Amino acid sequence: MKPQAVTCSRGFTLIELMVSLGIFAVVSVIAYSGLMLLIDNRILVERNADRLDQIQRAISMLDRDLQQAAPRGIRDPFGERRAALLSDDLAALEWTRAGRPNPMGATRSELQRLGYRVEDGNLVRMQWRVLDQSQEPPLREEAILQRVEELRLRFLGENGEWTEVWPPAGIPPEFAPLPRALEVILVLEDLGEIRRLVELLPDSQTGPQ
Repeated sequence: MKPQAVTCSRGFTLIELMVSLGIFAVVSVIAYSGLMLLIDNRILVERNADRLDQIQRAISMLDRDLQQAAPRGIRDPFGERRAALLSDDLAALEWTRAGRPNPMGATRSELQRLGYRVEDGNLVRMQWRVLDQSQEPPLREEAILQRVEELRLRFLGENGEWTEVWPPAGIPPEFAPLPRALEVILVLEDLGEIRRLVELLPDSQTGPQ
């Protein structure tokens, strides 16, 4: 009678097991790094999208406000006349806007005094509730855009020349017209300069003060 052959099952050696674990660890690290890169890219894309949306909304608001500029000057808290649109040290830009929303149908003017300035890295929109202002005129301020370094302005006059101040020197406020156009330059911390050219209403004569 022939003896039966004995079959021996051979397992992994310690070296083979360590090599397998090493390969698995390397693959896991590569996969994890790729996953984290995708997550980081997605977060970055979402942040950039939110930032661009904020910038677009702020510029659209400024455009709408400027396009409804009205030729109506005001009196400041000291009774001095101020032009319908001006740029000075107190507000980088200030003007009278038509088309003031009135959803409740209140009895009041459709005109509104607005201003924009940069303060503490924010583009601030200012709204006065009255045109001819008292000693402490009611004022609402809202930061509409962050990470703003500078706001620069240029104005196109009736003579076709650009100037960085308005009204031009030598023109009394009560006779100062609206500029034909206005160039707004926003300097942002992350995106640099953004330029916007806005054409104003053709009727550039001031109304009664």
